[in-house]
Amino acid sequence: MKYHKLTHEQFEELHQEFAVFLATQGLDYSNWEKIKESKPKHVDDLLDLFSDLVWDKIISECKFLEHISRDQLFLFKNDDDKASAIVVKVSNKEIDFASSEGFEWILKHFDSDNVTIYMGSKKYDSSKNDFVYSYLKKGAIQTDGNRFKVLETYFSNSAK
Repeated sequence: MKYHKLTHEQFEELHQEFAVFLATQGLDYSNWEKIKESKPKHVDDLLDLFSDLVWDKIISECKFLEHISRDQLFLFKNDDDKASAIVVKVSNKEIDFASSEGFEWILKHFDSDNVTIYMGSKKYDSSKNDFVYSYLKKGAIQTDGNRFKVLETYFSNSAK
């Protein structure tokens, strides 16, 4: 297995997709029920394979990630060959990075000594999928990239 097995709740949520997956494996409902009773190892193998397919799809479509810690905000743009990162650190411990108000505060104060912003990019050590998956496991979330794009604009304008 490349990733981890989906939870029971995730399988339930993806039951229609799982049924299509089983059909591609030549299994209809009655065959699936027989296999569940007689071949538990084969069931595990199919659940693992389906989980990997789901994770591959999620990860390959992941363009932006955000990882929030207590006093830092990590924003990632995931291209095919490299990840670009914007890291925001704030000395004001009352700022909640997860809230829209916290991000608005950062935008209003990013020229102050209370806010430090870094930007950089790096080629993946192994692959995009490995990079994205490792951050998802650490608690990062997939986003639309709005925060990254706003701060990226700040950097491109300040470089002129």
